[in-house]
Amino acid sequence: MLEVVSDNSSNREAKKTGDPSFHSAYILPANEPERERLDQQSRFMTKAVFGGKLISTQTNISPGDEILESATGTGIWLLDLARELPTPVSLTGIDISSRLFPTNYPSNVTFSSQSVTSLPESWSNKFNLINQRLLTGALTKEQWPNALSELYRVLKPGAWIQLMETGPTPKMYSGPKMRRMVDSWASLYRLRGLVTDIQDILEQLLSEAGFVEVKKQTVPLPLSPGREDYEEHKNNIVGFFLAAKQPFLMTGQFESETEFDEALKEMQDEWDSSSRCWWEWAVFHAKKKEKTEGM
Repeated sequence: MLEVVSDNSSNREAKKTGDPSFHSAYILPANEPERERLDQQSRFMTKAVFGGKLISTQTNISPGDEILESATGTGIWLLDLARELPTPVSLTGIDISSRLFPTNYPSNVTFSSQSVTSLPESWSNKFNLINQRLLTGALTKEQWPNALSELYRVLKPGAWIQLMETGPTPKMYSGPKMRRMVDSWASLYRLRGLVTDIQDILEQLLSEAGFVEVKKQTVPLPLSPGREDYEEHKNNIVGFFLAAKQPFLMTGQFESETEFDEALKEMQDEWDSSSRCWWEWAVFHAKKKEKTEGM
């Protein structure tokens, strides 16, 4: 998810995790419009990036297995997965904020307010699969290695993690209007200490955390009219900019809300007249080392 909250209630929740610095980087709200946006985003990404698959690793899930979703947000990925898997599978969703957690869910699904940089000690070697999407707007450069180390610790030996990331570094611009908005996004990330190129360095970070068989797949999605999923993809990205409007305004890149709205509209118009433009989404799969003798 393109993450979470930046108000006083979120700050209190961050302090409860034992990581009081964690809240400072967050750029998006935790309200009902954001819940709807995140649900739509998750299902679009599952369809367009993952080919309709909620689980895209080599994992075979069996009764009694346990699955973790980090940065679960609204829990929509877990709820969709619960409909596909037998109830003996245990599904756990964590997020730094509980404000977007669903109120109704199956008995084999659990939600917990946790920081991915400091997971419970009792979770070591617990999960058969971990899913995480779009922490690009949540973790700082210093927090990423710690988060991946924690995810490695709680994964069972031989089990897999699947991740998806992107950021303000597209390979193909439609023109100056898109470049202006993307550059302002990068400025916002730098201001918050976030990582602008996480999709380019995550392979290395996963390897440094101890993961093996690290694989990256780049999925380019169109931002030009007439191409499959264009409108849905466009609405997904524009929805992110609108949700993050207030942090964008705080960067000083726009003199007013009106200027921001006009710049966003100009970017959409530029996409509508573009013949070659896309946004790249990066999917990662990695495995925890098999347990060796003596461990």
